[in-house]
Amino acid sequence: MVDLQKIGTKSKKLWRVDERELAYIQQAIASGLTGDATKTFEEAFAKKFGVQYAIAVNSGTSALHAAIVALEIGPGDEVIVPPLTFIAPAFAPLFVGAIPVFADIDPQTFNIDPEDIRRKITPRTRAIITVSLYGLSPDMDTIMEIATQHNLKVIEDNAQCVLGRYKKQIVGTIGDISIFSLQRSKHLTAGGGGVAITNNEKIAEKFRKVSDLGYTTLTAKPISNEDFKERIQHPDFKRHELIGYNFRMPDVCAAMALAQVEKMDMLLEKRIAIAKLYEEVLRVCDWLIPQHCPKDIMHTYWTYAIKLDTTKKAISWLEFRTAFRNNGGERFYGAWTLGYLEPALEGMKLGTHGMRYEKGLCPVAESVQPYIIQLKTNFEDLQYAHQQSNALAKTISQFSLA
Repeated sequence: MVDLQKIGTKSKKLWRVDERELAYIQQAIASGLTGDATKTFEEAFAKKFGVQYAIAVNSGTSALHAAIVALEIGPGDEVIVPPLTFIAPAFAPLFVGAIPVFADIDPQTFNIDPEDIRRKITPRTRAIITVSLYGLSPDMDTIMEIATQHNLKVIEDNAQCVLGRYKKQIVGTIGDISIFSLQRSKHLTAGGGGVAITNNEKIAEKFRKVSDLGYTTLTAKPISNEDFKERIQHPDFKRHELIGYNFRMPDVCAAMALAQVEKMDMLLEKRIAIAKLYEEVLRVCDWLIPQHCPKDIMHTYWTYAIKLDTTKKAISWLEFRTAFRNNGGERFYGAWTLGYLEPALEGMKLGTHGMRYEKGLCPVAESVQPYIIQLKTNFEDLQYAHQQSNALAKTISQFSLA
């Protein structure tokens, strides 16, 4: 038998989980893990975002994969993606034999640049995947205008953004379909998992069937095992109308996710409050440049991203990180290697036009990525968050006086 004392009964770091999650998990187990928790979670998530349909899956990456299939994108098609983000938006087209085409970023927001999207469109382009990087929506009006002009689908990847606003719209309700992540570090977590939302019934139904083995009983709306057991038990029942994947979210994860949805506003407000602490400190520094947030966009700060301007202060990213740690700061990540320069993709030559994944493909992203500092916003204790902003202030002072 496993020694529970060695595992621990409460994680100090996973502060967002408490008795509510445990109670919902126990309830799901007591009810027999029938899928009712998943159904309830999907209904609650859709209501929170004001959309018709929400479909839960086992990861944000699976959600992107299923979205690509639901939009009938396949071999040889091209999908425009940003280079500066987690690798999933680049991998998702490759899963179906499509080609990710990288569009460069805006140097101030770090998000995908609509003008480079225009430049990258070819007769084979079928879709655009946008990413709300670090919690900030890209320029969706321009992107949707481009998509309409060229008859392209738009998948919003909001793994890093929950309840953000683009002008008067909730981020995730603008494109054809949007995905979210419930991975441990995200605004909401179930330990893992993902969810897609859309107002398009046809896309929702196809997404649900693709993510759940192509079952004929599935529709756009949530459903549990009990809803169709009488039909499926008959020996003549034909189960699978299309080839699908087993991307279902486990009921235990959905129970935990439901509790997180109920805390969504509080979790978001806390990250924004912590970001404001960093923002105040940076007002006196001209060599640390925060990710620019346009006035009509509400940032949700999965992390607080700043760029080290080495033309104004001759220090390296590592020197800054070391000093920040010595001043009491938490360890922070640098930005991901650009997708096309990851070992899995670098050097590949794809498409009839001979595009090669190599340096020079997105020069702005290449100039920005090495200097990004991603400060944590995931703290329970605002007093501790003040300590982190103080560590930032001390580090700025240390180098300013040098």
